[in-house]
Amino acid sequence: MNDTLGLARVLFDDMTAHVRDAPTFPLLLDQAVVRMEFSRALGEEHDARRALGSALELLREGGATGPWLYRGAAQLGWTALRVARAEGTEPVGLSVVDDVVLRWIAAYPAEAEVDLPMGLLGLGVYALSHPDRGFRDKATSGVLDVIEERAERDDEGLFLRLGDSAARRADGSARCRVLGAAHGTAGLVSYLASATSVPACAPRARALLHDAARWSRARRGRHAHAIFPHRVETADRPARATWCSGDPGIGVALSAAASVTGDPRDAELARTVFRSVTTRPEEDCGITDACLCHGAAGLIWFGRRAVDEGVATGAASTRRWIDWTRRRRIEGPLTYFGPTGMTRDASFLEGDAGVALALLYAATGGRPSWEHLLLAAPVTSET
Repeated sequence: MNDTLGLARVLFDDMTAHVRDAPTFPLLLDQAVVRMEFSRALGEEHDARRALGSALELLREGGATGPWLYRGAAQLGWTALRVARAEGTEPVGLSVVDDVVLRWIAAYPAEAEVDLPMGLLGLGVYALSHPDRGFRDKATSGVLDVIEERAERDDEGLFLRLGDSAARRADGSARCRVLGAAHGTAGLVSYLASATSVPACAPRARALLHDAARWSRARRGRHAHAIFPHRVETADRPARATWCSGDPGIGVALSAAASVTGDPRDAELARTVFRSVTTRPEEDCGITDACLCHGAAGLIWFGRRAVDEGVATGAASTRRWIDWTRRRRIEGPLTYFGPTGMTRDASFLEGDAGVALALLYAATGGRPSWEHLLLAAPVTSET
């Protein structure tokens, strides 16, 4: 534990230095989550509220933001809820966030995605986390309305397509049927599993969940070291071993579905995914940096999560990817793959914050609240 916790502290310090030098609204919210989790896991005081307050100051100075769970109002609301809960206090000032989220859900733009990071499902995560039952019911019902309108069906069930934008056309993904958690049907499966916790919405959510899980099961491929492809349109090629688009995100979604439906097919396929990911050869995983979204930290987290799920191979996988990360940090602060190449990044999903949190989880075994942000754990107002 000590060497892993020491590395987690190094990444905590790297994140802190980066945010101090180049603070932004979303980075300060990410920092608040890291500080909260380190305080909660280690019994130390890291002043998460100060980072949250700094984020609010920047927002007031900089003007409007979008509604999203990443880089938006829902991220602010979710973070404020988590910090208040960790401190044993009541959250304040959520009414503005709630109004923004409800307006977007009620008139959800046709061009906006039904996904987690900057889309409908992220708004749904905030709603499910909310302590006010009336808001939770109204927002969740609205999210399900949009899902019923926007999701598509075939003989094998319910699925999502990516939108048709210039960026999507440029990378060849426009209108594709993606399987993963960040932008695809696995994220929908996991969200619907959590939405069944809202009594007023449970029957609708359960029916949609049944069809979305059935569609996901039918996408299983025949690859040497992977279970699923990235998308239906490239079904002959396995996805990388990443939370965002590959088996790790799909595995936790199927596990979430099984916990609600009790379907042994979902449970067994989820366990198969956990075993496959944690034994997949390093050179076949497609890992190029250490981030949580699509890098080594995602496999550190997933390996430790596999241990929690009773998968024996999880411990060795976790250690392997911790060592991978440690070797690269010896050379200096980590860099992460982006549009302009390998650059510094302090964010939760693609930078130091997420690596620090994955390492903290591996070191302590304390289940983190930030799994909600990955739709990797049941999202309710009580968790």
